[in-house]
Amino acid sequence: MEPRIIQVALVMFAALQTIYYYNKLPARVASHFTAGGIANGWSSTSSFFITYWIVIAVVLAVSLAIPALIAILPLGLINLPNKDYWLSEEMYPRTLGYVRVHFRWLAALILLFVVFVFQMLFQANLSQSPQLGAWFIPVLIGFLVAVIIWGIRFTRQFSKIP
Repeated sequence: MEPRIIQVALVMFAALQTIYYYNKLPARVASHFTAGGIANGWSSTSSFFITYWIVIAVVLAVSLAIPALIAILPLGLINLPNKDYWLSEEMYPRTLGYVRVHFRWLAALILLFVVFVFQMLFQANLSQSPQLGAWFIPVLIGFLVAVIIWGIRFTRQFSKIP
């Protein structure tokens, strides 16, 4: 599946979350939690949703900006294993294409995590005493493992010369 389609689907899901939860949440929502999942920071509903959409926008912008920067930076400023091979005139288009797609996948992974965590926050704020669910730690660990796998795959791609 194309990572861009996943990104669009997750942004659409975030829009549906916003439409569904905005008027259901109290005027003051728990926006920060202790390691034990107890609410210890609060914000207005509007600032909570603004934060949500800023995070989404930053993830998307960074996933587009890094490959765009690589495309315009002088090759001497790009740090890749086997850089002479991967940034050669012959391989450069392939390298840039790989970087673009790989960063789209990273953005999709981060968006999935963000959407899932905010769903947990919405659910927590619908109760009288907001508490982050027990799923947060396993989701966080899964996300970190996925990012590590992403990083290993990215590095391995450029560590070998075919």
